[in-house]
Amino acid sequence: MKSIVVSMNRSEKIYNAKPYSPLKADIKAFLKRYGILSFFITLLFLGMILGVVRAGQTSGEIMNGIYVFFSGGMIPSETASPVVSFADSFSVSFLFLAVLFCLSLSAPGVVLIPGVIFFRGYEYGIISGYLCVTYGLKGLVYYIAVILSGAFISSMALIYASQYCIDFSLSVLYTFFGKSTTDGQPLRSKFGELTLNCCYMLIVISFASLTDVLLQRLLGIFF
Repeated sequence: MKSIVVSMNRSEKIYNAKPYSPLKADIKAFLKRYGILSFFITLLFLGMILGVVRAGQTSGEIMNGIYVFFSGGMIPSETASPVVSFADSFSVSFLFLAVLFCLSLSAPGVVLIPGVIFFRGYEYGIISGYLCVTYGLKGLVYYIAVILSGAFISSMALIYASQYCIDFSLSVLYTFFGKSTTDGQPLRSKFGELTLNCCYMLIVISFASLTDVLLQRLLGIFF
């Protein structure tokens, strides 16, 4: 009789066990590995959408000034030399990377770094929206053919660097309250990792600026 009772308890435990969900486990694994990258990519696209909407709702004269402010240095000039065009295009992305790096050295960077990526997307949205509103289909084709490749490369470089920047900023915040860093490594070691990755992304940004100049020289004559 005793063995029968034990058998019933075991069967009840098996019956009440929660079923394993492969989809739920895959989503958790994806968010754990790519959650920060997905967050920054989403912010970039939200900024682009807001920039396009802003470009469509602003009057032409005001929009011209906004466009010159945002696109200065991003779109190589046809009359400038390739070296000057490269320097102008490179300086914009370099400025964003430098801001991200500086913000990572402080605790408030945890809040401010996402704003930098959002503003970068807003910048691209303003440019694409202006070209489409002002030049119609021709402006859209120009943006896709000439600007988009370099913009995509430089944006991905900034997003990749941002995950290290926000992690280091969070580690600075933890150490401020007397806790260990996000992964337990010494802060000096994490700073070396941050600097190395930012240097790598600086090379990628250089490649993006070179792409901007080459596409402008090759395809700009058609627009």
